[in-house]
Amino acid sequence: MLNVRKNISRLYKKVRSISTARRRLFLAVVLLLQAALSNYLAFLLRFEFAVPEHYFGEFLYYLPVFLSVRLLLYFKTGLDKGLLRYAGIGDMLKIVKAATIGSCISLVAIKYLFDVSYPLSIFIFDWMLFVMISGGTRLFFRIVREYLYFPINNKRILLVGAGDEGEMILRTMRDNTGHEFEPIGFIDDDAAKKGLTIHGVPILGAVDMLPEMIKKHSPDEILITVSTDTHKTIRKVYELSKDFNVPIKKLPGINDLLDGNVSVVSKLGQHLVEANLVTEDQVQEALALQKKEGGRLGSKLVKCGYITEVELMSYLNKYCGVSHMKPISLEDLLQREPVRTDIEQVKDLVSGKSVMITGAGGSIGSELSRQIYKYGPSHLILLDRYENSLYETDLELRDCRNGSSNITTVIADVQDSGDMDHVFAAHRPQIVFHAAAYKHVPLMEHNPIVAVKNNVLGTKNLLDAVSRFNVEKFVMISTDKAVNPTSVMGATKRIAEFLTISMNCNCRTKFTIVRFGNVLGTNGSVVPVFKEQLRKGGPLKVTHPDIKRFFMLIPEAVQLVLIASSAGNGGEIFVLDMGEQVKICDLAENYIRLSGYVPHKEIKIKFIGLRPGEKLYEELFDESENIVPTFHKKLKIALPEVPPSGVLEGHLAEFDRCVRAYSADGVIAEIQKIVPSFSGRYTPPQLPSHVADSGQTLMGTDPKETQYLECESLL
Repeated sequence: MLNVRKNISRLYKKVRSISTARRRLFLAVVLLLQAALSNYLAFLLRFEFAVPEHYFGEFLYYLPVFLSVRLLLYFKTGLDKGLLRYAGIGDMLKIVKAATIGSCISLVAIKYLFDVSYPLSIFIFDWMLFVMISGGTRLFFRIVREYLYFPINNKRILLVGAGDEGEMILRTMRDNTGHEFEPIGFIDDDAAKKGLTIHGVPILGAVDMLPEMIKKHSPDEILITVSTDTHKTIRKVYELSKDFNVPIKKLPGINDLLDGNVSVVSKLGQHLVEANLVTEDQVQEALALQKKEGGRLGSKLVKCGYITEVELMSYLNKYCGVSHMKPISLEDLLQREPVRTDIEQVKDLVSGKSVMITGAGGSIGSELSRQIYKYGPSHLILLDRYENSLYETDLELRDCRNGSSNITTVIADVQDSGDMDHVFAAHRPQIVFHAAAYKHVPLMEHNPIVAVKNNVLGTKNLLDAVSRFNVEKFVMISTDKAVNPTSVMGATKRIAEFLTISMNCNCRTKFTIVRFGNVLGTNGSVVPVFKEQLRKGGPLKVTHPDIKRFFMLIPEAVQLVLIASSAGNGGEIFVLDMGEQVKICDLAENYIRLSGYVPHKEIKIKFIGLRPGEKLYEELFDESENIVPTFHKKLKIALPEVPPSGVLEGHLAEFDRCVRAYSADGVIAEIQKIVPSFSGRYTPPQLPSHVADSGQTLMGTDPKETQYLECESLL
């Protein structure tokens, strides 16, 4: 049976490969053969399969009349333009119409103009047989395409989710054989559906049966089609199937489609009107909003309430779903239920306001810039010390064409108090988001002076400028490494938290802090490192088998920042409930599998030992902090014990002295006075052997100066 289907498939592909002109000629010849066959069979039926010689002569004599009429009406009704594999009721009605008119013309031409003795029943039998043969041929091609066509290089697809989306995807696969997918079954947790079929494809059982189904049916890919609890389903499917190394794909999400990560159908508005999902007036109103705010037409229709995300998603997936299936990623496995922001509250905060973002060229800063820009600030000030990354952020935002916002890019350094005074005097920001910081733990262990100069003294410069120019709100981005810090980076961020909170007593500005864990996808995060190591063939390097971290995605982190900025009253540290920590070893194994390899066999994992400043696990709250619940179940507030302002000022003066003297040991000692739990020590970078042996310094001057300058070069 399998060989028969393959032979049918080869013949079907050959017919499909015929050019348009030749195909129309081929179908015309087929029509003439159908007309001749139906006419001959009509004579056989009329004379009970024993046609007299006289009437057989009449059959041959008048056959050209039948063929000419059939061919004329075939072209006249447009049947020559229809694709056989898409034949439907419309084509059948055309065949009936053409056969009826053709039989009537033939009856008049033959019976009443040439030969009154020509049997009348022949016309009736001929009409019936022609409709059956011609319609049956088209039906046969559709059956071959939908049920017998067996692509030679097909991919066997196991579909997860036997709902509307799954049915739609199955229909799309059937309607477009160019995709060359063979759906072999559905997996669905609805027990009532087990044993049923959708368009002939069986529903095999629940998701928990996935390992058994993979062993039995050997799918080439697993496609997740569910639209609710998507990330929960992805994680469950991955965990059940990871030992079989079967690629898992998903449909593009609504954000992928609306944000342009995948292409959508052209003339979307026209298509939605034709599908009766929106009206022409609604499309025009959405187009006007798009012209004003930028973005995509689909997102504007959703924003105006003319179509729901579900309706738009269903429509777009019908046209884009199968062709834009994408492999699942680490982000899909880590993503949790999104933290919903109060859109109106955030909009009220930034709309029409002057907003500054420091570190705007970085991963968090640039995402903050994108999301805040959507809410229409009157002036968006993008500040960073690095021109290349800032230029890219600026260019991206200007392409959005939000006419209500003015963008200013500023190359400045928070370490320079003069820079800060000039920027604040020139632009008068009303809200400041502080995302500029040095964050790489091992690098800062060798460069404590630079870490203090940027993360502590730079933050102090910014806080002073905010206070002097009466900024309404200040939001600082912090890290879970600031809790019981073992690293210089974490300790400097802890001190920055103290400085920020202490400012609430001294001015009208509301100072708020947002603390979160590792952000997947940022510059220098673990995924780009793994990617580069995998590109070289491995191994993937992990510091310790038991090391684990909290992880969140960039959009999730920025949502938390926006919640804090809109709801904060000053003096709080907002902390997200980030769930369970993830083992880095597990993360490496998952990354290897998602890249199509078998961990520990095809790609090795190598443990290299903890780096300076690293600890095995992170914490969200310090023991000295009071934890307070908030209006959001996944958001808590930490209230730390902060040293008095006078004490902090004394430490800052000592920091400034140590920095000017290039004293790394002095900086470490001062950090330990402010953060007693920090027990680190300065680890100087290893000098090249020829320099160490000669006793020379890189600059030929004070070794402390050498250390500082070398730190700068490493950045």
